[in-house]
Amino acid sequence: LGLLSLLRSVGARIDVVSGGELFRARAAGFAPPDIIFGGVGKSPQELREAIAAGVHVISIESEAELRLLNALAAEQSAVARVGIRVNPEITVETFHEYIKTGQKGDKFGIPFDDAHAVARIAATLSNVRLVAIGMHIGSQLTDLAAYRHGIERLEGLIGALRAEGVDSLE
Repeated sequence: LGLLSLLRSVGARIDVVSGGELFRARAAGFAPPDIIFGGVGKSPQELREAIAAGVHVISIESEAELRLLNALAAEQSAVARVGIRVNPEITVETFHEYIKTGQKGDKFGIPFDDAHAVARIAATLSNVRLVAIGMHIGSQLTDLAAYRHGIERLEGLIGALRAEGVDSLE
């Protein structure tokens, strides 16, 4: 808690991946607008806690998680701010195969070809507000061109969504 409090005191924000991390972030004084709840395999209880806390963004990994989040937010008469983690399906060079997460077939995030449809679904649900599109392509990348390529793909997706009237993206 001391380290988290120190980081907060110098203006840091925080990305949590579990209910326990959310609890510690709140105990260290992080305000809801400074918290992003990401990670895979979030339980319904963890999602309920994130909704109740009013975190800045809950990052979803699948259409099923999006629909569950919408239903849980409805139970609380809330609107959850949601981001979609997209797998941009790009070539990623790292020091080890197990830390790549942005290539076609990788298990994390919504496949790029499905992301547009999931974003359109999010835009129609009444208890979520789509505010972000993001990616995580791995750790210890050896070639930064992967970031450029991934960002270009996401910019194209965001542009297409805005052209269709999805204007809630921040």
